[in-house]
Amino acid sequence: MADQQAFFDLLDIMESEEAVEQKRFFALMRSAFRIANLLYVDVELLSRGFRVHRIHHTFDTSLVDAYLDKDAGCIDAVLRMASSDVRPIDLADARRRYPDSEALFQAALHFGLPPEGIILPLSAPTRRCARLVIQTDIGAGEWTAYRRCHLRDFQLLANLFHASLLESDERFTDRVQPGAALTNRETEVLGWAAAGKSYWEIATILGISERTVRFFMTNARRKLNVVSNTQAVAQAVRHALIPIS
Repeated sequence: MADQQAFFDLLDIMESEEAVEQKRFFALMRSAFRIANLLYVDVELLSRGFRVHRIHHTFDTSLVDAYLDKDAGCIDAVLRMASSDVRPIDLADARRRYPDSEALFQAALHFGLPPEGIILPLSAPTRRCARLVIQTDIGAGEWTAYRRCHLRDFQLLANLFHASLLESDERFTDRVQPGAALTNRETEVLGWAAAGKSYWEIATILGISERTVRFFMTNARRKLNVVSNTQAVAQAVRHALIPIS
């Protein structure tokens, strides 16, 4: 089993620091427990699929890129149906409960990811769904006992990390002035980014260079006091600077 002192050390960090950067949190979780990968996702639920608000993970980037590029959110029954779940659910159980997502589990197996792990529910604002997924390399037989021993630890730490990110959003909101003096081009770029378009696609749509698109997006992030495009889009939607599709 995991080192309990490592858990208490991690708990002290989560409770004493205002915000724990996600890479550090993931590294601490992996060192304290026998965790192969973690995925934190916070999405806005739409009539068809969902829009990613925030995603952090330790998986191979190509796996997540393939998921997003193929618009797999529209067929991800686990995330959509589990949005109403308030109990943790094992990945293996989710595979049995949501057969519509079998293609996603098969893809994970193709990337060498065994189905041992757990999906932890996290409280989210209306029309949002947040989850922390823990994936392990522990065999199915041992995983049952390991899960029983550490589920409480997993859920507590996941809740503290999630709360830290939500509070960070609120601090960003407090610093943003509605309107933020965005130019028409910056608003257009943000709007197309919210629609899931890449820099290249936005450049083609607007008839400008990809470098210019990056320039407008950088300016928008600076004016909105955020560090990522996802946060910029979220802030723009929150302050009604761009329409919601």
